[in-house]
Amino acid sequence: MTQTQKTQIRIMRMQGMGYHMIAKELCLKENQVQLFCKMHGLAGDGNLVRLNYPIWCEQNSRCLVCGSKVKQPKTGRKKKFCSGRCRTRYFRENYEAEVE
Repeated sequence: MTQTQKTQIRIMRMQGMGYHMIAKELCLKENQVQLFCKMHGLAGDGNLVRLNYPIWCEQNSRCLVCGSKVKQPKTGRKKKFCSGRCRTRYFRENYEAEVE
């Protein structure tokens, strides 16, 4: 599974699409998609995934945008994003949602 496919799976799950539909769209096996989703906090009902994903990321030290592991500092504030690029992308997407 390529990195672009992983990104597409994450995007499609956040839109509420099911495993079968995602597998068909990306030419993957349904079990591959299901396993990836289970390992990355995207398993379950599509609507619940959208609500629970930020909580799962916080509990497992994952980036809110790309889902990659975030190395936490020993002291100070916890990081929410893996890089400045993900932080900027997150705030641009959320700012557009607030403006509309």
